[in-house]
Amino acid sequence: MKKNLIWFRNDLRLYDNTALHNACMFDMDKVIGLFISTPQQWKDHFFSSKKISFIYQNLISLQKELFKLNIILHHHECPNFLTSIDYLIHFCKKNKINSLFYNYQYEINERNRDYLVKKKLSRKGIVVKGFHDSLLISIDRIKNTNNKTYKIFSFFKKKVIYNLSKKIPECFPIPIKRRFYPNFSLLKLFSDNLVVNFDQKVFPIGEKQAINRLKNFCVDKIEGYSLKKNFPFLNATSMLSPYLSLGIISPRYCLKIILKKYKTIPLNIILSSDWLNEIIWREFYYHLLIGFPILSKSKSLVIWEEKINWTNNINYFNAWKNGNTGFPIVDAGMRQLNQTGWMHNRLRMITSSFLVKNLLINWRKGEKYFMSNLIDGDFALNNGGWQWSASTGSDSVPYIRIFNPLNQSKKFDKSGFFIRKYIPELNCVPDNYIHNPYEWSVKNNCKINYPEPIIDYKNSKKKALLVYNKAQLDFKKEKV
Repeated sequence: MKKNLIWFRNDLRLYDNTALHNACMFDMDKVIGLFISTPQQWKDHFFSSKKISFIYQNLISLQKELFKLNIILHHHECPNFLTSIDYLIHFCKKNKINSLFYNYQYEINERNRDYLVKKKLSRKGIVVKGFHDSLLISIDRIKNTNNKTYKIFSFFKKKVIYNLSKKIPECFPIPIKRRFYPNFSLLKLFSDNLVVNFDQKVFPIGEKQAINRLKNFCVDKIEGYSLKKNFPFLNATSMLSPYLSLGIISPRYCLKIILKKYKTIPLNIILSSDWLNEIIWREFYYHLLIGFPILSKSKSLVIWEEKINWTNNINYFNAWKNGNTGFPIVDAGMRQLNQTGWMHNRLRMITSSFLVKNLLINWRKGEKYFMSNLIDGDFALNNGGWQWSASTGSDSVPYIRIFNPLNQSKKFDKSGFFIRKYIPELNCVPDNYIHNPYEWSVKNNCKINYPEPIIDYKNSKKKALLVYNKAQLDFKKEKV
């Protein structure tokens, strides 16, 4: 009887799990699960405490579900990836593992870890099998005419839709129950008493909850998604990002459910819909991470970024982090992040643009702050989003995009519902001044417990354009 080990990482689910499916392909094989937590590595990668808590709670759920299939999910804690390699080899030897199955991760440290694992285990005669599980389409199938990774989203999306129109990726079923009962006396259960520091009503635990959330979104919200997605005071988004980031649900299953709902509509129209557009953006950032390993090393896609003269004012940075900039839409977004571990996507664009373009603070500082607070922290998406905001990554726009927080606020939170939710000290401010409460307080000689704007927006925009243009010119001169 062969022994197969499924090494769980960012794939905490049973349904449509490529590695798990392949490990369980033959009834006679014995299958064991393993998850290795690496707290020090997580700290080095700026995992938030909410994300770590979310991981453990979902591991509890996964362990219980695997138990029903006669598969034990073991857990071991190692400080970092290097020590996790040693433990994995020890575990395989102790349990006489014949084959190791896992789904790929694409960050540079994770890729180096997996390379060493495969090299060392192969020498010991253990078969190692990795799978592209978190992608809709293999990296090899989405290349430009020079066989390189696309840098521009519109071209990438067109190629993805073309490939999907030819073949929709299949979803693997949940494996059937294993024939042989494992030795459950070896099972170390996760404690149900682990600290929970996120709202489980907002982010319920487990794969079944994620699937229900997707299906409910398709029934209740997806019809109005295009019109409502940019308004943070509306509960109009799927809120699936924490589940996708940990692989509690797969992007292929998301696609499957959407296609099932709209089976009478032409495929090319469905594939171009706004919500699937977000899934394709996710795919795009993953492909960038694979194609350009420098992204894992805090490098920009555009080389001239090195010439930007960031001011990195610590007082501005602290005001931004704490939601005290005097720009209500920015501050409400940051307070939502700090309180819940999640932020509406429109607000992620507004707050990141403000930090980088108006405060001239290095995007890497914002990237790390987001990652250290997000429950859905995902390196590829977080890095891609910040570089998009900083105009240092993949972008087809030839000019330096700068979001006007006042205009964004008036457009997407006109009556200030969202602002008042997270900045209750502005409840006394009338709607027509909610986006610029300092103006109202001066006009009415009325003090409010809210800071005045820390910068002048128009001046900050002019300065940002000068700094960015100078960086590009300096780079060109240096090349000459």
